[in-house]
Amino acid sequence: MRTHPREFCPRCTARVRSLQLTDAPVRHHECTDCGYRYQNVPEGYDEDGKLDGLAGIDALPEEDGDAMETLVFLILGNAVMMGGIELTSRTIADLVGEHGAPESVLRGHAWPAHKWLVRRAKRFVSHFVAIDQGQWRVCFTMRRLTPVALG
Repeated sequence: MRTHPREFCPRCTARVRSLQLTDAPVRHHECTDCGYRYQNVPEGYDEDGKLDGLAGIDALPEEDGDAMETLVFLILGNAVMMGGIELTSRTIADLVGEHGAPESVLRGHAWPAHKWLVRRAKRFVSHFVAIDQGQWRVCFTMRRLTPVALG
């Protein structure tokens, strides 16, 4: 077993105990105060230690991998993914409790995708996206440039 740096509970902000079994992608978390439990698969890295933004998809059931990758790229469009994909067992209701109501929900595919505004600046806008796969919520942050008038 490996332990990881301390995290904080998304419900009560107390310290969370975390552990990960050796050679397993899933990290298990439990709040030391309220007992809230959740799991996640953190951003993935390749064998050279460089971020592989789509590595988290490998932890999904094999039959869902290609479809999820397609949906992620569809949502990204001309945006840039900031960091990589992270999977979490936290529910959409938990994410709504933390971030508020989503700005938009895409329901036209096998899995609904929820999008929250994270930051709006003069030249770009950032969103946090969570796709509800059923067992996991596939999460990532994306940044898109905003058009600026010429002249």
